Amino acid sequence: MKTVSPFIYRTAKALSVLGHPLLTISLFVLYITFQQLPTRNAIIISALLLGGVVIPISWYNYQKVKQSQYTNFDVSDQRQRAQFYPVLIGAISLMTGILFITHQPRPFCYGTACTLLLVVSSYGVNRYIKASLHTSLSFFLTWAVYSINQPLGLMMGVFAILIGASRLVLGRHTLLEILVGALIGLVSGTALYGAAVLT
Repeated sequence: MKTVSPFIYRTAKALSVLGHPLLTISLFVLYITFQQLPTRNAIIISALLLGGVVIPISWYNYQKVKQSQYTNFDVSDQRQRAQFYPVLIGAISLMTGILFITHQPRPFCYGTACTLLLVVSSYGVNRYIKASLHTSLSFFLTWAVYSINQPLGLMMGVFAILIGASRLVLGRHTLLEILVGALIGLVSGTALYGAAVLT
């Protein structure tokens, strides 16, 4: 890979941290729930999604890294991801089921269902290519934000492109892996946008 300047490398590293899926999904969930729902409902749904997916997965990854079973918190190794995806799919499936069973607002149910579609798709292609989850979730959230606020959604789209570029600069993914991640995110996001429009 071509050597980049220290400034570009540091910028890419900062973008990669800011664009980490667990961070971006947490911020999005907090933003959307408290903007769209009464405070009590927003607290319940945020607690369900963050407490049922983000916090357990963060702890799981931390423990795996600590035990030297994962190379890093991002689970950048393709073989390690094969072990990671079923855990993530299980957590998101459980939350999706709870949201539907407890009759939470449909957009939130569809959102977790489409997130599940994204992760299952990434797991499916992982046998052949390590799709960038940073990129796929960023493009997915672009559609999610766009369905609520178009200018903000366009800004998120620019951020998604920068996140994809950061993963390339850091050498965590190839261009093809980033493009596949973007495609998975766009397809899942389109499904969510279609569901939001029809709701």
